[in-house]
Amino acid sequence: MSVFFVINPVAGRGRAKGVWSKIQKKIDIEYDYCFTSRAGEATYLAQKAWEQGFNAIVSVGGDGTIRDIVKSLAGKDAKLGIIPAGTGNDFARTVGIPEDIEKSLELIKRGNTRKVDVISCNGEILINAAGAGLDASVADSVNNEVKFLKGSAAYIFAVIKTLLRFKPQEVEIILDGKVLKKRVWLVTVSNGRYYGGGMMICPTAQPDDGHLDVSIVNEVSKLEILRFLPKVFKGRHTTHRSYETFRGKKVTIKSQSPILVHTDGDIIGVTPKTFEVWPGAINIIS
Repeated sequence: MSVFFVINPVAGRGRAKGVWSKIQKKIDIEYDYCFTSRAGEATYLAQKAWEQGFNAIVSVGGDGTIRDIVKSLAGKDAKLGIIPAGTGNDFARTVGIPEDIEKSLELIKRGNTRKVDVISCNGEILINAAGAGLDASVADSVNNEVKFLKGSAAYIFAVIKTLLRFKPQEVEIILDGKVLKKRVWLVTVSNGRYYGGGMMICPTAQPDDGHLDVSIVNEVSKLEILRFLPKVFKGRHTTHRSYETFRGKKVTIKSQSPILVHTDGDIIGVTPKTFEVWPGAINIIS
């Protein structure tokens, strides 16, 4: 197996560069590598590596780096490896990639794979989760305002900061043709169970079941939301009166006023957005 590592040096507030320096000396298989120099370049680098004959492409970065690589590998007979080095590493957590970077490197050397789904959003690919509402505003805050914290701490701080200015929104959710009208804090579309640095937003989500999991947090008071959110880290929120979940293959989120939308933690615009599942589109080394 020939392996190509794509390293995003700014992932995880610069953590990925240090991770690479630690694991490079431990690689004892045929490999090559390249650092990204701008947003989205991982897509090009992965495609070029595939064309050059590398049959395994490894992401050294976060969920955004994984997503960019998947854009070029989805539907191909290629293997995707993951060395978790981002801020949240939520997709790696879902598919059982160890946070210990040496253990994750061992998995890559073994090369065992499983097929997992990806999600298409208006023609763009994502791998883990998308959201509209409070979670997208939190992601925007993490990316642009909370530069001094990492991991879960960054997300918790951003949640508190965002709650001060955010209000629930009227949305229309069309799930496999069924229309739901709600006033919500947020709507998520999940392939994986985790997002936001370890928040288990949808404990029942399976990345290889051929379905999207749609989670809704309906309007309650800000005080109640502050009680609700800590439970999400352990998946203990599912019996809360504000929470609903649905499954389907295609979902559209509309709103009366534009609402921020994120995919894998990066803002991609505002509603409306349509999401569809692409079953078994990528081979994950896990």
